[in-house]
Amino acid sequence: MLLSCTAGTLMLGALLTVTLSASADSITSAKAQATALANQIQAQAQQLAALSEQYDQAVIRVGQLDQQLAQTRTQIAQTKARVSSDQANLRQQALDIYTSGGSDNGLEQLFAPGGEQSSVTGEYQKVASGNVSNAIDQLSRAEDTLNTQESQLQNTETQAQAALTQAAAAKQGAQTELADQQATLAKVKGHIASLVAEQQREAAAAQAAAFQRKLAAEAAASAAVSGAGTNIPPPSAGGSAAVAAAMSQLGVPYVWAGSTPGQGFDCSGLTMWAWGRAGVGLPHSAAAQYDDTEHVPLSDLQPGDLLFYDEGGTIGHVTMYIGPGRMVQAPETGENVQVTGIWSNGLVGAGRP
Repeated sequence: MLLSCTAGTLMLGALLTVTLSASADSITSAKAQATALANQIQAQAQQLAALSEQYDQAVIRVGQLDQQLAQTRTQIAQTKARVSSDQANLRQQALDIYTSGGSDNGLEQLFAPGGEQSSVTGEYQKVASGNVSNAIDQLSRAEDTLNTQESQLQNTETQAQAALTQAAAAKQGAQTELADQQATLAKVKGHIASLVAEQQREAAAAQAAAFQRKLAAEAAASAAVSGAGTNIPPPSAGGSAAVAAAMSQLGVPYVWAGSTPGQGFDCSGLTMWAWGRAGVGLPHSAAAQYDDTEHVPLSDLQPGDLLFYDEGGTIGHVTMYIGPGRMVQAPETGENVQVTGIWSNGLVGAGRP
């Protein structure tokens, strides 16, 4: 199956000043930045928890104040009713005195609009009996109580609104800051992943270049020996038999999950069948074959050894080494079993059954 390796970079603009070079220093620096952000987020989360508690307490306090407001409004209604009753009582007593022979002039002053309390009280005392003064005192106290309660009501409403507004603003500010920090951390982590991937690509490229130099040297040595009329024999009977079996299937089409000679193979089906002809059993899976074989350095390859390739983070393709710079494989759907040059992209390593 064909492999590819693409290089990419992630730009964070003014957020980060680290270079795109995937050096160990730049990765260390980015990780340190991520750690610092994570610590800030933890501290901010703790602060948000405290502010949330303050907000909850403010909500409870507002509920308590609302109850007090309701009680105060009830008291005000009761006080207004008492004031109205006292006023009616005062008028009724004055009327009773008048009808029994009291001063008409005094009653006119008593009910005159805007009259001063001292004048009203003095005139009232002239026309009313002693118990009328008690009604006046009750009226005065009721009106004072009414004014006090209305003032308390206004102060309570202001206090409740200020407390709730302050707590809500503090909580919202902390939530916004926390979200910003989390977004920044996500970008930093993404940049770290990009740096690590680039570093891995650079290392893989270096290994591939070294491997290609080795293959070139092997090919040159093989050409020199072949020119002298000598062939390099397979290192073992098993490897020779496996190579011969795989080569006998050149031109057979790729078939997914196939392992039938003359009809079709997938990559691991071909290597399993070929080594089976040499008397060695292998599972029908590239990853499983990687686990079941002895891993050997690329510098020590022998014909029949298996080459394993990474696909999407796991072993996903296997081929068979047949000699310097060459391998036989069942590549992918639409192609046939064939001999190709050794790929370096995605090459994980080699295994010997």
